[in-house]
Amino acid sequence: MRWNMFALAAALIAAAASPLHAHGPQIQLTAEAGKIVTRQVLIDDYVPVSPATSLYVLPVVNVSSQWLVQPPGTAGSGPGIAVGVGFVDAASHPFKTGNYTTSIVDGLKKWNGASFVDAGVTQLQLYKTVSGNPLTATTADVGPFASLAYSLSVTDEEAHTGMGYRFLGDGSSNTSTLADGVYLLSLKVSAAGLTDSAPFYFVLPKGVTPSEAGAATLAFAQQQGIAAGAIQAMTAIPEPASLALAGLALICLGVASRRRGSSEA
Repeated sequence: MRWNMFALAAALIAAAASPLHAHGPQIQLTAEAGKIVTRQVLIDDYVPVSPATSLYVLPVVNVSSQWLVQPPGTAGSGPGIAVGVGFVDAASHPFKTGNYTTSIVDGLKKWNGASFVDAGVTQLQLYKTVSGNPLTATTADVGPFASLAYSLSVTDEEAHTGMGYRFLGDGSSNTSTLADGVYLLSLKVSAAGLTDSAPFYFVLPKGVTPSEAGAATLAFAQQQGIAAGAIQAMTAIPEPASLALAGLALICLGVASRRRGSSEA
């Protein structure tokens, strides 16, 4: 089975090739027919336009006793958002200087081997510092769900703002133990004058094999109708086609086994 390392390698190369910037990882946003469209996570340079993306597979790493979402080749946590691609002038650009919101749209989920279910006591917290003030938004088991509002100045193609994500393993402490597993975070982005983005998703493997992370990713993508081209893997998972073939092979083996059983009876 071939491993889908291309996105990971590209991210590391991009990080190494951009020594003059330290903007960090951001989800590139565009506006299509007045609606926000999420695109790939880019590191440090946020042009040109990248493919539309709905599902991001991102590493979970331990930094100073905290379990953070951290794209490869970066420090701290992320991604935030970058809204400047295609900027010519403030009047014509669809994203304006002003207020933006990243909203949680569902409770934190965890893969149980067949589907994503409630993650139990574990929660995940978005965090950001604005003008010296720490802001947070934390997942919950039931709605209404929290959101994080912040301002963003849009004056050029590199316009962006960072965001951090940390796990609360016991539901309250950001330094508590985090159980191994594959977690799922569901978000959307809003901005004045534009229709909210469709929900987008972070698949977050911690302490599991690439095959398990890949199986969870493929199952969720199929459930949501997300095409392989709208998935960005920034940690190693099997290619979607390989996973699909493996699943088909298991189905065929099951059918053959049942047929043999019937013939022997």
